[in-house]
Amino acid sequence: MSEGKEAYLISGGSRGIGRAIVEALVEQDFAVAFTWNSNEEQAREIETLTNYKARAFQLDLRDRRRPADLVAEVETAVGPIVGLVNNAGIQRSALTAMTTDESWD
Repeated sequence: MSEGKEAYLISGGSRGIGRAIVEALVEQDFAVAFTWNSNEEQAREIETLTNYKARAFQLDLRDRRRPADLVAEVETAVGPIVGLVNNAGIQRSALTAMTTDESWD
């Protein structure tokens, strides 16, 4: 992947729907950055399988300061971000009105 190429950033791109999005964008020759949280080995495997056309970056969304640093890292390593897919998340089953601030975070 050439540095300076416009990039797409996919949060939660190391598995499931996020991984499918990463793979689809790479197949269309886009520069792709994706985040992972808990499985670095899986993220590095995707980098290898895409011949590093997709680059992995660690992100824990509970760290509120990390996204700003992440954007700078992605833009330095891959290129300016022109698209974002907010795919990362976890499922919790509860009524919104009954969800505590801690659970929401």
